[in-house]
Amino acid sequence: MRRGGYQSMEYLLEMLKWIQSIRNPVLDQVFTSITVLGEDYFAIAILCLILWCVSKKSGYVIGFAYLTSWIFNFSLKEAFKIPRPFVLDKSIIPIRPETATGYSFPSGHTQGISALSTAAASAFRRRWIYAAGIILVILMAMSRLYLGVHTLLDVAVGAVAGFAWVYAANFVFSYAERTNRKALLLILFIPMLLGMILVRTHDYYKIAGTFSSFIIGYLLDSRYIHYEAKGLIWQQVIKFILGMTILIALKIIVKEVLGETLTSDYIRYLSIGFWITVAAPLLFNKMFAAKPYDTADKVNSQI
Repeated sequence: MRRGGYQSMEYLLEMLKWIQSIRNPVLDQVFTSITVLGEDYFAIAILCLILWCVSKKSGYVIGFAYLTSWIFNFSLKEAFKIPRPFVLDKSIIPIRPETATGYSFPSGHTQGISALSTAAASAFRRRWIYAAGIILVILMAMSRLYLGVHTLLDVAVGAVAGFAWVYAANFVFSYAERTNRKALLLILFIPMLLGMILVRTHDYYKIAGTFSSFIIGYLLDSRYIHYEAKGLIWQQVIKFILGMTILIALKIIVKEVLGETLTSDYIRYLSIGFWITVAAPLLFNKMFAAKPYDTADKVNSQI
C-alpha cells in the first residue's frame, strides 16, 4: 500500500476511534438492533412476504437482485482482501464481532440492505419505499461504523455497489423473462460454484445454498407450480405466519441434525430456499385453491 493509502486508512481508523469514544449503553442497543436488519432473518421475511403474499414476480426479481448482490459482495471481499478495522488496529473494540467475519471491504450488511431497498423500490415504484430505503441504508452504514466492524470507505462502497448491482441484475433477469430463456440463469451456477471453491466461509455457503434453490424453484414454478400470490387478507396472514414458522423450524432442525460445517450450511439454506420457492407455494395452492362453486359464483355474478 502506498504512503497515501496508509494515511487514508489512518484517518478512517481514527474516525472509528472517535466514534468508539462516544459509545454508551443506549446507543449500543440502538445500533445493535439496526445492524440485525442486515442479517438473514429480516431479508428472508421481507422476500417471503412479497413472494407469498404480494407479488410472485416482484418477489423473484427482488430476490434475484439481493442474492446475486451478496455473491458480488463476497467476490469483491476476496479480490481486495482488506482486513477488518479491529484487526488493523487492536485499540478498536468491536461490538458483535460474530457478525463481522471475513474481510472488511465492502460492507456486506450495507450492500445487502442497499440492494434489497433499491430492488424493492424499483419493483413497486412507491415514494415511501424509496424514502424508507435511503433511511435504512444510512442507518445500516452508521451502525456498522458504530460497532467498529467497518470503515467509512467500506460502507460507502457497499451502499453504492448494492444500488448499482440491482440494475445489472434486473437487466439479466428481465432478459431471461422477456426472451423466455429462463434456463439461462443456470449459467450463474458456474461463478457461484467457483466461489464455493475460493471463498470458504459459512456466510458464502449460506448464500450459495439459498441462491441454488431460489433459481431452481423459480424454474419449477414457471413450468409446473404457477403459484399466485393473490388472496384475501386472512389468507395472506395465515400463509405468512405458517410459512415463516415452518421455515424457522426447518432452519433450527437441520442445524441441529447436521451441525455447523460449510456443507451443512449449504444444505440448510438450500432446504430453506426450496421451502420458500417450491414446498410453501405448493402447500398454499392446496390450502387456498378456488373451489368449483366459487368459480361458478364469480362467473354468475358477472352475467
